[in-house]
Amino acid sequence: MIRQNYFPFILVILSSLLFFFALGSRDFWAPVEPRYAEIVRVMFSKGEWIVPTVNGGIYTDKPILFFWLALIAAKLLGGVSEWSVRFPAALCGIGFILSTYFFGRDFFGARTGFIAAAILATSGRVVWEARWAHVDMVFCCWFLLSVYFAARTFLGKDDGYRILYAYVFMGFAVLTKGLIGVVLPGLVFGLFMILRRDWRMIAAAKLHLGIPIFLLVTVPWFYLVQQATDGHWLSEFIYVHHLKRYVAGAGHRQPVYYYLSTLPADFLPWTIFAIPVLIARWPYRQALKHAASQLCLCWFLAILLFFTISDTKRDLYLLPLLPTVALLIASHWASPGDERGAPGAYRRWLTAGFFVLLTLGAFLVPAALWWRRPDALLPLLPAILVLMIGSALVATYLLRRQLSVALTAIVALMILSVFAAALWIFPYLENFKSPRAFALEIKRLVPVSVPLYIYADTMHNFNYYAERELIPVLTSPVVLEKLLRTGQSGFLLVRERDFARLPMLSRTWVIASDREAGMPWHLVEFKR
Repeated sequence: MIRQNYFPFILVILSSLLFFFALGSRDFWAPVEPRYAEIVRVMFSKGEWIVPTVNGGIYTDKPILFFWLALIAAKLLGGVSEWSVRFPAALCGIGFILSTYFFGRDFFGARTGFIAAAILATSGRVVWEARWAHVDMVFCCWFLLSVYFAARTFLGKDDGYRILYAYVFMGFAVLTKGLIGVVLPGLVFGLFMILRRDWRMIAAAKLHLGIPIFLLVTVPWFYLVQQATDGHWLSEFIYVHHLKRYVAGAGHRQPVYYYLSTLPADFLPWTIFAIPVLIARWPYRQALKHAASQLCLCWFLAILLFFTISDTKRDLYLLPLLPTVALLIASHWASPGDERGAPGAYRRWLTAGFFVLLTLGAFLVPAALWWRRPDALLPLLPAILVLMIGSALVATYLLRRQLSVALTAIVALMILSVFAAALWIFPYLENFKSPRAFALEIKRLVPVSVPLYIYADTMHNFNYYAERELIPVLTSPVVLEKLLRTGQSGFLLVRERDFARLPMLSRTWVIASDREAGMPWHLVEFKR
């Protein structure tokens, strides 16, 4: 039996293995990663700490805190790299896991918190986001810490003044991703207050002290960036990336049932355990007598409903509610006698059957690869073997009612899967996901003094590796036609799908192509 005071140490080791192993071994993959890397590269080279820019314009999608953390990592390492830009997500991934443990420990028991944190650390979406140059894992760390300190006050664990830490972390969340950093905690605890009809929570929130602390954390940078951009940054940030994105679907428009398909996939391989746990918890009225359980329900529903109502939907938006699902499963597993009786037998057969199917699926993958992609068979073989052997062992332990061993086997399976992906799968996928090779070809062929343009693309995937701070975007055939009429020399990046729509371009002008991309890119040279 592991002593409880070792739980945080074990979780740090587990998270570090999952999130930091070979973190910088692969290139930046489109979308998003090359853009974030370019923002950090430009800020690093210019010594800029206030205004994030990309491709010659100010970047208003996200606030500054992620870029500050990446800049600090770059300063410590002596330069911007794949490792330094991903460092904030990996580090805050550990914070996300530890915060889940402390929340579970304080409100459900140390064993429940430990199991929940281990489940969360090895869930697919968490592993991916913690190894990706993206703001969402950083945001989730601050969000969960704000929920944790607020919950300690509202559920009677603290004297009331530690709730002020929640305002600090809400400030960090706003500086990471915007107003959602204060909206989500407000919705969670607002729904919790209404459900319990506990209006004393308003006084316990200590708004008269918390709001000034929150403003002290957030206002200085927002004021400085406003001054530096003549008011443009904040107006675009609020209108385009908050109001318009939420109500008008400015990108990532999805149907209302979207999250019913993405949430189960994001929580793999643990999703299958949630079904028998929900059945075993019936009737829910008894299970929800516990105040912390009520809070978790409000936490889950508030986030799910908020993003379901929004026109803009992305699977990673539900990342902040995953701790509640992990706690649901862990609280059932940690309860005494949970493996006895019919519900336990039902759970064993259902979950073991899932891992048997995984074993069979892994067994069939090599044949499918040999038929469709023979070149992928060797790079994917180690991961296939890990999945096949690991799933078979998990199924065996579940059928033998060795739940603790099965849990350990799943954790080990996920660790080995990450290792296999980093060492074999990712190097193979570099050929299709990385813009580095073609960007270096662009850098070799296009002199720095000659203009380079890109047609109808605003993802900024080539700036970082080509070391081009500015690649102007030509937004339409009319703009391109006007440029060609000037008679100046230059180069143009254009996708294969757009070539047929641009009769003014000749195939004989193509001097390089990225044939490995899903939609090939061409480098076109036009002369006087």
